[in-house]
Amino acid sequence: MQDKPKKKLEEMVRHQSLVAPRISLTHRRLNPLEKMGRNERCWCLSGKKFKHCHLIRETLEPINAFEQEQRMFAELREGYCSLPKTDGENPCSSTITKAHTIQKRGGLDTIAESNHVLTVKPLMKDLIQSSGNPKPRKIGLNNASVFPGFCSKHDSETFKPIEGKSLNLDTQSAFLFSYRAVAYERFSKEAEGRFIAIMKEVADRGQPFWKQAAMQSLLYDVSFGVDLGKREINRVKESFDRLLLDDSYEGFHYFAIRFDQVLPVVACCAFQPEFDLTGVRLQQLGQDKVELDNITITVTPFEGNTIAVLGWIGPENGPARSLSNSFLSIEKARIADALIRLLFIHSDNIFLNPTWWDDLPERNKVALSNMTRSGTLARERTASEYTNTSLQLSSAAAIETVTG
Repeated sequence: MQDKPKKKLEEMVRHQSLVAPRISLTHRRLNPLEKMGRNERCWCLSGKKFKHCHLIRETLEPINAFEQEQRMFAELREGYCSLPKTDGENPCSSTITKAHTIQKRGGLDTIAESNHVLTVKPLMKDLIQSSGNPKPRKIGLNNASVFPGFCSKHDSETFKPIEGKSLNLDTQSAFLFSYRAVAYERFSKEAEGRFIAIMKEVADRGQPFWKQAAMQSLLYDVSFGVDLGKREINRVKESFDRLLLDDSYEGFHYFAIRFDQVLPVVACCAFQPEFDLTGVRLQQLGQDKVELDNITITVTPFEGNTIAVLGWIGPENGPARSLSNSFLSIEKARIADALIRLLFIHSDNIFLNPTWWDDLPERNKVALSNMTRSGTLARERTASEYTNTSLQLSSAAAIETVTG
């Protein structure tokens, strides 16, 4: 890796979402009605007649939280190959594989203990027992960071350049890290959408009308947000597909960091950056008719050092570049801390070394756990989370950066 000239922060262009009008939600609210004509379309907007939907919902057998969780897991097992189809050329193999978003050998296993790492994705029993404040839990290496998003042939062929013991970090490898992150996020959003659709049908069974109204209204709002996310990630995935098929990297940019040791975390994610690491707002989510910048981050060890690769397709001087450039405003000994905060804020596809987590001060654990709920109905995302330099999280120092 060799450093290239870096864009100055003052050259960055103010994103249009910062001045665009908010999406209007007033005409999208549900209007729950306890009494309707039997043959009228149900108030929940299922498209079904009232007599076949919420007229009888209170009489149905309730579904418990653990059944809901099993339905969610079932959706996550429904796989497909994410590689774009090319009119019969290079067809898929018959097997959809459990593809690792972070390589197992030399990646996940580097931070594992007894073949296990920690995940921040809770099980339902953990949520219930902790009153909504679950701790990271153990997960085996074979199940960590996997999703059924590629056939076995295309998983091995496509990502071969970034799956070995060593890595030539260039534009091709940065693009492949980003492509895999985008494929994972699209798969996750689609599975989430299918799960929400199922929950609309079953979550309020056996409940009185006021609970039905509250649950359906919540699911409707969540579904609206998921649909926005799906449209956005599909747009991004199409852009990556075009470059992959054209064997071109035009419009793709990246920023990479190499550390002097292995960090206690690995991750793979894609998101829309809202703030940079100095607390400057980059984009405003939920604005009307505005395309947002997306960025991917992959963090994984190679040859005894962790690398972090940020990548995106879009403007050279937009929010994604502003976020990556903001790493350069931080002293090298604190860049790892900033990176770990960023991952906890934006990704649930992050995995931790168990001893590192156990040894953290309790205040750091609480702060990081709160960050996993950032940007949800439970917790608003704020600039202070990005700039919380009081959290000492790693002794690693950045020793090299590259801009592409």
